Amino acid sequence: MRKDLYGILLRIEHAIGQKAYDAALSLFEENAAELMTAQNTKPMMLLVGDIPYDRFTTPFQKLILGWACFMCGDNRRLTQILDDMETCTLTSSVESAVYYSLKAVSVFSSNPEEALKYARFSVESVEREPGSLYAANARLTYGQLLSGTGDHRKAAHEFFSAYHIFKKHRYYYPAVMSLVSYGLKKHALGEIADIVTLFRNELAALSRKDKSSVYQLLRLPLGIAFFEMNRQKLAVRHLESVKELIYQLGFVQMYGVLEMYLVYAYGISGWYDRAYALIDELAGRLSGLNFENVDTLCAALRAQINLFEGVPVSDSDKELLEAEYLVNGKNTPIGTLLMLARLKFNGDIESFSMNDLIAWFDSPDAAKNVPFAQTAAILIAEYYYQMREMNYCREYLEKAVDIYTNSRLAVRFLIEKAECLTLLRETNRDLYRLQKSRMRHQAALGALTPREKEILSLMAQGMSNKQIAHHLYIGIGTAKWHINNIYGKLHVKRRSQAVAQARKLGLLP
Repeated sequence: MRKDLYGILLRIEHAIGQKAYDAALSLFEENAAELMTAQNTKPMMLLVGDIPYDRFTTPFQKLILGWACFMCGDNRRLTQILDDMETCTLTSSVESAVYYSLKAVSVFSSNPEEALKYARFSVESVEREPGSLYAANARLTYGQLLSGTGDHRKAAHEFFSAYHIFKKHRYYYPAVMSLVSYGLKKHALGEIADIVTLFRNELAALSRKDKSSVYQLLRLPLGIAFFEMNRQKLAVRHLESVKELIYQLGFVQMYGVLEMYLVYAYGISGWYDRAYALIDELAGRLSGLNFENVDTLCAALRAQINLFEGVPVSDSDKELLEAEYLVNGKNTPIGTLLMLARLKFNGDIESFSMNDLIAWFDSPDAAKNVPFAQTAAILIAEYYYQMREMNYCREYLEKAVDIYTNSRLAVRFLIEKAECLTLLRETNRDLYRLQKSRMRHQAALGALTPREKEILSLMAQGMSNKQIAHHLYIGIGTAKWHINNIYGKLHVKRRSQAVAQARKLGLLP
């Protein structure tokens, strides 16, 4: 049963104010699982810091202090606390679970294998209490570390187990965090249909239970899944609806992920101004949080929208991306490698070697990120197409098509402006028709002038010719002239047909 955390914190604060530190620490120990799982852990961390260090006497009290140090980012002090503790002093499964979880996160950056061993010990410590909050926390930590090593299958299992435990106890914030993490692992594995089915059901179920609206975060993996399936209106709707909530909750591990997919969805839909504005917003937000490689990420996103729009990529963005590659070579992050390959085909850079992308595709890492593997296969096919090595071209294109067949990942065939995609006519007629539709969309998007796009939007709102002319401060004859041009470019004869065709092509939301 969920406890009144606010009331507990008030009692702890009162005890500390009275210098009744033993009473305060007893309250911490009695309610540790709930306090560590709270949506806002800052009040607990501040209260722990108000207690003199020498009053933390029991192993569990020291573990609570260690957890607060971890949450504050004080890894040096956390390591010191853990080093001072001997495992033989741990008297319960709960103490062992918390100890091994903290030990795991403290050594992960220097020794991932050892960290996974400790995280596994933490899960095993609470096997006799599989439904406790401590078991959920242990599984959540283990899943996060498995994610860090790229073992998405096992990570997904741990996240899903943690989700059900948190949900049973009605701790919806960590439950939703666990399920979102599960969804992102399933996306990396290419299991898109599973995400749509599960998350639609859970979104509906939690909406009846979670009064905090945290459940809305489930729209993030759902929006990404719709993006991959090329259902861009749904993707934009879900991703836009959850963006401010992610910022409000400080869900920093998702910063950059949401924006990347939303920028791509904008780009595919032809909404370039929205894409550029979001990239600028992302740059400001991440720079303020001292994130690494912000400039490179934003350069890659801008370059992609430039390619969508058919305008030159800036020299500064090309230089940033090349600089990262010159430093890291084949160890460059896969997102940057893919962008460099596109720029190479576009004639923007010379230094990039496609052998590095081929090596990534042939490595175990490709199976850990199926959507990126599909993109890599398309770009490698294009490389061999340009080299006129048609057997290799067809081999890699078929690998990309197989991913579509197995996982329904369609959008990657629309992102790339690759000549080899004409070969889809021989291998997959559905994808070939999708690609042809994308080409018609791009042609229509490029043919319409900014004024014509503006008038088309007003037509979709139901405005008459006279209302459009009044709204834009132009003559009714000028409005009719623009509308006739729209008809001609969209190959229609009536207003309703123009609006319907524009929506079909993605020119209107």
